[in-house]
Amino acid sequence: MKLIGMLDSPYVRRVAISLKAMGFSFEHQQLSVFNDIEKMQAVNPLMKAPSLITDEGTLLIDSTLILEYLYRKCSADCSLFPKDLEQFTKSQYLIGIALTLCDKAVQLFMEYNRRPPEKFYQEWADRIDEQLQTGLELLDHHVIVNDAGYVIAERVMQADITIAVAIKYIEKKLPDLYKNHVSNKLKTFSTKMEALPFFQEYMF
Repeated sequence: MKLIGMLDSPYVRRVAISLKAMGFSFEHQQLSVFNDIEKMQAVNPLMKAPSLITDEGTLLIDSTLILEYLYRKCSADCSLFPKDLEQFTKSQYLIGIALTLCDKAVQLFMEYNRRPPEKFYQEWADRIDEQLQTGLELLDHHVIVNDAGYVIAERVMQADITIAVAIKYIEKKLPDLYKNHVSNKLKTFSTKMEALPFFQEYMF
């Protein structure tokens, strides 16, 4: 398999870390949708990252859909989703919050750094910022770390990965938000996850 996309994308990074955590062998090609346009178009005409080329040569896009494919491809022992329905539902709830944080953090970063100043929309930026703060409060309330240091099981699962990737993206791209609105509990959790070998191999 071949994963295409930059590791400063939380979506690319969650797939890369998940591939490693599930024990898959894959090639990672860092192409930017901004700086490597022609090369990216050759891989994926839609210019979307992450892009995954399967062993059979099929192009898959969207991190959640890629992970669903990998979930069906991996052995049960390597799955990053719990079998128990109650735990699975909890996992999906936390992943949903974390992905919303990723979406809104990317939007806010782009608003401040890519949109021309004369077209900056303060009301929109304020709304995104409010959504981010709400999402961080929800995570802080619902993330309960077990004795093993994880939120779902006794080993790393997809909820752990996606939450940690979202927090790291906020830390790197929106440092003021990270400083003022990410709780110490979430910062500690993120630091623990980032110290794991497969996080270290695919660092932001």
